Amino acid sequence: MTRLLLLGCGAFGRIHLAALARLGFDLGQDVAVLEPDAAMRAAAPPGTRFVRGLDAGLRDCDAAIIATPPATHAALAEAVLRAGRDLFLEKPATETAAQSAALHDLATGRIVQLGLYFRFHPKAQAIHRLARAGGFGRIHHLSARMSGLKRARGDSGALLNDAVHFADLLPWIAGEAPSHVFATLSDPLGRGREDLAVIQLRFPSGATALIEAGCVLPGEHADAVVPGAETRKLLAVAGNAALAEVDFMAETLRLRRGAHHPARRNDPGGAWLPDHAPAEDLGAGALDPVGVVAAQLSAFLQAVRTRVNHGPDLHEGGVLPLRILDAARRSAHGMRVEELT
Repeated sequence: MTRLLLLGCGAFGRIHLAALARLGFDLGQDVAVLEPDAAMRAAAPPGTRFVRGLDAGLRDCDAAIIATPPATHAALAEAVLRAGRDLFLEKPATETAAQSAALHDLATGRIVQLGLYFRFHPKAQAIHRLARAGGFGRIHHLSARMSGLKRARGDSGALLNDAVHFADLLPWIAGEAPSHVFATLSDPLGRGREDLAVIQLRFPSGATALIEAGCVLPGEHADAVVPGAETRKLLAVAGNAALAEVDFMAETLRLRRGAHHPARRNDPGGAWLPDHAPAEDLGAGALDPVGVVAAQLSAFLQAVRTRVNHGPDLHEGGVLPLRILDAARRSAHGMRVEELT
């Protein structure tokens, strides 16, 4: 059994512990936890084993999981990598793309996997497979909403907390990185963070995308991780051969194959009507948050054993989505379109 060190035992750190228990880890023997906050330690599952310091924890582990606030990631990840340990790093990898690039250079010879939750959700994987098989035809638009009425985190705003998921997922589905970014960010709570973000993307193929993220909008479903929060987690993909929409909270995937055609065969400049088949089920399964994290960690542990990465690394899962978020900040500040080169 791989010996693990978990850094951080907050709400999502406890999801990691539940996932490890589901994978057969003994939380009192196979996993050690470093958590300086007494309240967080008290909320951990009974029998959780804690260590007092980072150096002691790294000496006795084969790999580490970082589930601490984003501002701590760069320094902690550097310590893990310099200790020669493999690393599972929760999103966002770091606060900026430059920080992730520096860690990527440091990670030679180590297994590093980013904790990008939706990459391992069965419905997102089904959409990705369909896109790669050409099932959407030419994709012309993608949209994602991860917003609701929920806590405004003290360690990050809407970009690093929510938008980062789809800054990764949408290019992964589209099969290309965006060429242009335009964003508006606002601080409706007046606390000095962007608690509402709207990001538009344009891809080299001509496809467009829209990301909405924030904690001050109506929600539809009870959040599965944070008690008392309401949330929406939606993904839509539109192409000239099919349309699909995923509601990750309701665990639904609605796919309709077809296209628009001229209402009159010889009048392409007139009205066009949709001609789509009834909605179909792709057979994508459902997983609760613990199950998705367990799937991520299972892939990571296999990579540790085989020395072959099975998930997004620091470049794909760190540098690339953070380049989009860095550009979103610049765009919002200057009220201009940012070109990604």
